[in-house]
Formats: sequence, structure tokens, C-alpha cells
Amino acid sequence: MWRPMKYVSDSIDTGVAGAEQEPLDLQLGSGLTALVGGDGLLRSEIMERFARRLAQDDERLQTLIAGPGPVGPALAWRRAVRILAQWSGLEGVDQEEAALIQGGSRAGDPPLWTDSGVDGLRARVEELRCLPDALRAKAHELRGLRADGIEVGGDLEVANMDWLRERQDAETHLLAYRDRARELKVRLRQLEEGGRDTACPTCDRVLSERFESVVDVIREEWESVVQDGSWWKRRKEQLDLKPPHVQDLEGKALRLRATIEECTEEAERLRARLPELAEAEDTLAVVQVADGLSEPGEGRGAEPASDFHLRRRALEALRRELLSDARDALTARTGRYLNHLTSGGVLGVGVAGDGEPTIVRDEGARRINSDEEVAAYLLALRLALVDLAAGCGVHAPEILLGDTFDRLEPDAKLRAVGLLRTLLVRVPKILLFCRGDILDATPEWFDWIVELTVDRHGSPFARVRRSGVGRLRIH
Repeated sequence: MWRPMKYVSDSIDTGVAGAEQEPLDLQLGSGLTALVGGDGLLRSEIMERFARRLAQDDERLQTLIAGPGPVGPALAWRRAVRILAQWSGLEGVDQEEAALIQGGSRAGDPPLWTDSGVDGLRARVEELRCLPDALRAKAHELRGLRADGIEVGGDLEVANMDWLRERQDAETHLLAYRDRARELKVRLRQLEEGGRDTACPTCDRVLSERFESVVDVIREEWESVVQDGSWWKRRKEQLDLKPPHVQDLEGKALRLRATIEECTEEAERLRARLPELAEAEDTLAVVQVADGLSEPGEGRGAEPASDFHLRRRALEALRRELLSDARDALTARTGRYLNHLTSGGVLGVGVAGDGEPTIVRDEGARRINSDEEVAAYLLALRLALVDLAAGCGVHAPEILLGDTFDRLEPDAKLRAVGLLRTLLVRVPKILLFCRGDILDATPEWFDWIVELTVDRHGSPFARVRRSGVGRLRIH
């Protein structure tokens, strides 16, 4: 039944209860919850209250829990890169730089770079120098895989068409034989009921002594039609299942698609790392100077740089490296999620020279155009940030999704819910505030479903619907 509600424990208080009833305490457990109904303003208000309670005015946590707000892809991308870099160590670099500016490193702090760190940086430079060759090899492999995919896709299309044509032919024959059998059955029944006084179906004369022979002819034809119809029925039943060679081609196509997706992601990751080489070489040079080596390019007798400037340059180099790593990680992970959301339509993501995010399709990279593409990109970016943040030890207690989901295409919504289910290993609770059309297709994917509305006093109401394996506890 409908009753006023307020959220407790893992939820929020939505406001004043109706005047005629006691408020309902609704406690949501772990899993994927859909909060539907009402209007967009009601869902947004409840979502914002959730976010304020959970984020506690922390912008980074707010972005992780409820997203960057109503911003475009470019700002959302820059904010996600900065936040991930901060969680990956940029915050410590900023603190180190502040301490340096205020009078040097803090007492007891370890040196910025150890010998093992310098050796590791040298090894990384050598590794990065192999990137162009690795990218060319991966691009060659990807071209071969795509050619194989096109060939297998063509074979599968032909095989499917042949199978569907045969099945349609069998169904057409079966229906024709069934109609003819019914027609002959009716005629036999009419003859048997009318006897010898029945008129001939051909010449309209009374059959008389010809009655038995006519019945025999019609019964023989009926039996033949039934026999042939039985054969087409068995043939139709055989063709209801996909032939083994079609299933084999489907399996091959799926495996190729997965391999192409993996190879594409690897190629994009390699391409995104290309700018790292120059930055890594600069960082190594600065670190060597900070460790007491000669300044690159300085001649004998030149005045050495001050320790302050060397450490400042080392910190700047480290900052660039952390931001670059964050960009690379987000690029690869966002591309992977967006590839899944678009069922392979988007191969990867990138950033244009002006900072605007781009999507990569078969025809090449381009800017994000439609509202549906923006929604898919923002959702993929959110999921990537949540995933990577967990790898940095930052775990969101809950994830809230709202308007972005509703703007997805119908098929993308189904795939998005599947991704959210997999993300539950990172985040114990995901709340999806949406219109509810997704529930018509896959209500069983949700552990909890809460329908929202307001009474005549303007107080929120909630109605619980059981779904999936989750249970709602109503107090």
C-alpha cells in the first residue's frame, strides 16, 4: 500500500510525512535498486539528498557517488582526470610542493626519489621507446582480425539467410498441407453424413452408386496429404533450431569480436601512451639532476641550479606523469565501457587538441554529437572512475545514477544495467533513479524496486515491489 516515507540508516529523510499517517522507514539493502515513478524533480531531489549525506561536501567523493552534475563531457573528463590523479598520488605532490615553498621539505620526509626509483624510471623510458613498434604491430594485427571478422560476418549472414529461407519454406508447405487436409476432412465428413444422395463436388449430380469410389479417392488423397504434412512438420521442427554450422559461425564471430575488442583496447592504450616518452625522459633528466648529477645541457663551469628549483622541477615532472597516467587509465577504461554500451559501435575514446573528448568509430575519431552519445560517454566515464578509484583504495559506499541513464538509447540501457551488476563487486550498493521503462524488460536484474510519488500534501510516498533476490524491510 501507499504510505509516506523517510529513509533511515543507509538512506535519507525525504521530508515531512503526510498529516494522516505515520512516516514509513524504508531501509535499502545492498545490491542494485531502481527508484522509479513520480517526476524528474522528485527523483532528483531525493537523489541530491542522498548525495549530500554521503559526500559530506567532498567534491571528489561527490563526483564518485553522484557524478559531476549537469556538465558537459569536456569538464566531466577534466574533473575525472584530476580526481583520479589526486587519489593516485597528486595530492601528496601538492602537499610536498607547498611544504617546499614554505621553507623546504618537512622533517623526517623520505627523499623524493630513491636509487631504485631512478632505476625504475630508466627502465620505464626504455619500455616506452618500444611503444611505436608495438603500436604498429598491434595495428597490423587489428587489421587482420577485422578482415577475418568481415569474412566470418558475411558467411554468418549468408548461412542465417539460407536457414531462415529453408525454415520459411518448410512453414509455408506445412500450412498448405494442413489447410488441404482440413478441406478434405470436411469433404469426407459431408459425404459420410449425406450418403449416396450427396451431390458430386465436381458435376453437382447425385453420386448414387459412385459414392464409395468417390469416398475412397478423397480418403486416399487425405491420407497422402497427412503423410506429406507430417514430413514437413518434422522438417519445420528440425529447422526451428539453428543448424550446427550456423551455431559454429556465431561462436566464431563472437570470439573474433571479443578478440577485436581486446586488441582495439590495447591499441588505444598504446596510442594514448605515446606522449609519455618525452615526459618520462624529461622526468629522468630532472631526477638525475636532483640526485646531484650535472644539469642536462650545462657546460663545465656553469652555475648549478639551486636545490629548490631542482626539487620544484622534479615535483612538476612527477605531477605531469601522474596526470598522464590518470588520463591513460581513464581513456582505456572509459573506452572499454563505452565499447560495451554501444555494442562495439565505439572502438575507443580520445581527447581533441582543444580538450573536447572524442569517440573513435570505424570511420575514425570525431567529437561527441548527439544527446545519446553524451549520455553514454558520461556514464562510461563514471563507471571507469569508480572502477579505477577502487584500485587506488577509494571505495564509494554507494553509487547514484539519474538523468544520464534515462537519456540512453533503449538497447544501451539494457547493457548499462548489465554493467552495473558487474560493478557491484566494487560498490556494494547502486541506486538508479529513472523513469522505469527498463523495468518492463528486465525487472529481475534489480534486487530492489521502489516506486515514488507524492500525496495531496506534497509528501513523498513509496510502494515496494519485490524483484530479483532482494527483500525490502519495511518498519
